[in-house]
Amino acid sequence: MYSLDHIAGLRISCEEYKLQGREILEGRTDEELLAIYNGAGPDSWLPVARDTLTSLMVLFEPVILLHDVQFDQSDATEQGFNATVSCWEHNMRVIFDANYPLWTLKMFSREYRLRRAYWWGVMTASNLAISSSEAREAWLAAAERRTANA
Repeated sequence: MYSLDHIAGLRISCEEYKLQGREILEGRTDEELLAIYNGAGPDSWLPVARDTLTSLMVLFEPVILLHDVQFDQSDATEQGFNATVSCWEHNMRVIFDANYPLWTLKMFSREYRLRRAYWWGVMTASNLAISSSEAREAWLAAAERRTANA
C-alpha cells in the first residue's frame, strides 16, 4: 500500500522532470491521488503482482502516477488513448535520458552500462505493453467504471 508521503514525492518528481501531462495532478489532493494510484499494471491484477511490477519499474514511478490519473479520466476515445500512450512514451524517455544519458563518462563503468541496459529494457517493454490491445481494453473499461460511478 502506498502512503500520502509517497504520493507527494511522486508529485514532486513529476514537476522536477517537467513531465508532459503533469497538469492533470493540479487541483487534486494527495488523498485523491492515493485513491486513484495503484502502481503499474491493470486493475484486474492482484495487488501483489502490481506491487512487484512497480518495484521493477521504480525509476519510472512518476509516469505510472500520471498514467493512472489519465486512465481514471478515460474518455473511451481512440484519440484519448493515443494521447495517453504518447504521453507515457515521452515521459519514460524524459526520465530515462535524465538518469542514464548516453554521452557521459559514466559509460566507461560496466555497472552503469548494465543499469542503463536494464532501464532501457523496462522502458521498451512497458512502451509496448501500454500501447497493446489489452491496454486499449483497459482504457475502455476505465471509462465505463467512471461513467457508472458518476
